[in-house]
Amino acid sequence: MTRGHYVGKYEIIRKLGQGGEGSVFLAKDRDLKRFAAVKRVGGPPQSADRETDMRIVKEADFLQQLKHPMLPVVYDLLWEDAWYLVMEYVEGVTLREYTDRNGPFPEKTVCLWAGQLLDILAYLHTRKPPVIYRDLKPDNIMVCPDGNLKLVDFGAAYRSCFGDGIERGMAATAGYAAPEQMRRTGACADERSDIYAFGRILYYAVTGSDPAKPPYAARPIYEYQPLLSKRLGKLIQKCTADDPRKRYQTAPEIRRDLAGCGRGRGRFGRRGFVRAAEKKIWLTEKPDNSGSVLLRTKNV
Repeated sequence: MTRGHYVGKYEIIRKLGQGGEGSVFLAKDRDLKRFAAVKRVGGPPQSADRETDMRIVKEADFLQQLKHPMLPVVYDLLWEDAWYLVMEYVEGVTLREYTDRNGPFPEKTVCLWAGQLLDILAYLHTRKPPVIYRDLKPDNIMVCPDGNLKLVDFGAAYRSCFGDGIERGMAATAGYAAPEQMRRTGACADERSDIYAFGRILYYAVTGSDPAKPPYAARPIYEYQPLLSKRLGKLIQKCTADDPRKRYQTAPEIRRDLAGCGRGRGRFGRRGFVRAAEKKIWLTEKPDNSGSVLLRTKNV
């Protein structure tokens, strides 16, 4: 779709992004004069796959019932040449963009964000039936102008409420998806899978190192942040245990251990910090105009 095209009363302005579940466009409501995000979520309703059409309608209705400050409001579901889900437009940048631009972040900031993410996970996991987000990652978290977070792109999550066990494990992003989601057979996702991804997001925010990049393995967190408090380091480690039984089982459990984080002096103290900083000094033999050698530092 191009600028000026209409979907119902919504005028398309530009494309916002492309995901596995469809394209998302910025649009303007012709009547209410407000911006909205319009997402193409399926084929035409007169298609032969009537079961898919019914599921889209049922899932959109379920999404509309979700009410939380960290979730965009669902306005409408309509169709023209395809199904379109109309949602609140969330201003801001993704946590990935924000971290790539500004990170890594101080522990205090990461703990504030962790508290917000735990709020929304607790809300989703206690719905009837539970909502398993399944694809929690920095790309699906928006940092708003006021510094608060919003969770977007429920293309993977809402299906988990209605699909069978195998379908529940299909959504997975390497580096953030839990090991049980990455198995080729018998894969499934539950609340603990979201907790694993939550831990990986904290790791990314604290270190600035993206676990979604090959080889998809996170190096020990204290190699990046030797001043990270032992309490938060252990919390992240427990969230990201390979065995789901060894992780936190619920979001409230994590919140209890999160209390008091952000005030520690680090696992290795000041000496460890100095050693880590020394490792990150880069020597570049690039003479300036006087012929001397420049010393450059990176992430010190």
